[in-house]
Amino acid sequence: MARIVLGNRDGALALRQAREVLEQLTDEWPDVNFALRTIKNGDAGNPGGAGPDPLLEALGRSDIGVAVAQLETLPYALPEGVTLAAVARRQEPRSALVTKGPRSLGDLAEGARVGVHGRRDAAFFAGQHGSLEVVEMSGQLEADLKLLTAGEIDALLVSAAKLMALDHRNRLDVLLEPETFTPAPGQGAVGFLVRADDDLAFEVAYSLQHRPSFDRVRAERSFARALLAGDGGGSACADCVVGALANVTDDGELTLFGAVVKGGAAGSTTLQASVSGEAKEAEDLGRELAADVRTQLGAL
Repeated sequence: MARIVLGNRDGALALRQAREVLEQLTDEWPDVNFALRTIKNGDAGNPGGAGPDPLLEALGRSDIGVAVAQLETLPYALPEGVTLAAVARRQEPRSALVTKGPRSLGDLAEGARVGVHGRRDAAFFAGQHGSLEVVEMSGQLEADLKLLTAGEIDALLVSAAKLMALDHRNRLDVLLEPETFTPAPGQGAVGFLVRADDDLAFEVAYSLQHRPSFDRVRAERSFARALLAGDGGGSACADCVVGALANVTDDGELTLFGAVVKGGAAGSTTLQASVSGEAKEAEDLGRELAADVRTQLGAL
């Protein structure tokens, strides 16, 4: 019997998602023996960074056969020989605001303390909402919600999908539209990565494919990669932080909204733009939008 090890990051959400995938694949592939292995995160959750990703390193070493990952935690440029085989049906991609009273960002008093998860969200939020104090949290949702209840922070910014998956849908006070706070590329989606030469692992992962979600993620990641790594022409924007959200209609039209904060919290500039086209051209649309934004940045 063939054996495939599924690798997942540590943390409550990653483990829950991986167990659901294990159960689904075990039902669909009775002739394959599946096992789970948790890989310590290291520098995961900083997709724009240059540090190695332990989950992808484990995949490259063949310690695991399929990496199960939240797409917002993946580096925008994957290592050579690693491919994104499939993306499961995406959950809510927007971010949520959890508060003790105010019902929107606009209701928060100047200087209010807003907890965020991850360096991307911290930099992006600070650049867009400079009148509020940004506090980078542990990322342990239960602990962070307790700090909110205790009044240590005035609001908590978190992925809506994370709230829902960890049984805190009732704490979802406000969904933030992308124009207000643009989510990280791939947020709310789970992807399956394999080595390019592992045909069985690819076939197994591809059985979980939801094509519209795959195209949405490809567009968002292409946009980020083109801006931050200079992919597709043009130089990289070293002091940029990006957000993106794509949607696909039933007739296959993709609309990609992208936002860039350049320069950090002090003296930062925020640009927003969008592009539409056929979903099958998702990566080209991402590069096209990045070129548009780069032109706007050059004109400043």
